[in-house]
Amino acid sequence: MSITEKKGAAAVSGASTGELNLGPYFIQHKIGSHDVLDVRGAVPDKNTKVISFGLKTTDNLNQQWQFVPAGPETPGWWYLQSLMKSGDDHYVMTLEPNVTVEPKPIVMLPKGATKADNQLWSLQSTEELGYWYIQSKCAVANSVTPLVIGLTGTKADSQAVAGALSFIEYEKQAWGFRPVYL
Repeated sequence: MSITEKKGAAAVSGASTGELNLGPYFIQHKIGSHDVLDVRGAVPDKNTKVISFGLKTTDNLNQQWQFVPAGPETPGWWYLQSLMKSGDDHYVMTLEPNVTVEPKPIVMLPKGATKADNQLWSLQSTEELGYWYIQSKCAVANSVTPLVIGLTGTKADSQAVAGALSFIEYEKQAWGFRPVYL
C-alpha cells in the first residue's frame, strides 16, 4: 500500500487542519507480503533489532512510527521514533554504532545515545509514485552512495539494514507510509 491509496478514516493528527501529519505511520515494504517495520519482540531496549513483520491488528505500538523533526540545524532530516517508550527514553531507528560493514543493521537506541547522523533519516522519492527510499544521514556526501533502508530477506523477521541505494532493484528498498487510524 502506498501513501496515495485511500482507505478508512482520517489520519490521527492534522488531517482536518491542513497541518503536516508526522504520524503515526506503519512503514510498509513495497514487495513481498508488504510487511511493516517492527521492533523485534515489542521490547524498547537498547540495540533491539528492527525487523519486518506482518501488520498486527492489535498490540502494534512496536510497528507504529512517528516522524520527529531533527531541528532547524538539519532541515529535512527526521528521527523515526517508535511509539513505545522505556521510562523517559524515546527510542529511534539507529544505524548500529561501530559497525563498519555494509549493509549496516538498524537497531533501536534512545534519541541522542549516539551521533545524530546515525539516527537521522530523510525521504527520497523512488520512480514509483507513493513509494520512498528512507535515506540515512550517515555517509551523505556527493561522492558517497546514499545508504537506504532495505531488508536482509523477503520473509517476516528479516533484519532491517541500511545499504547502498540501488536504482536497478529499487523495489527492495521502497517503502510506503500507511497512516494509523483512530
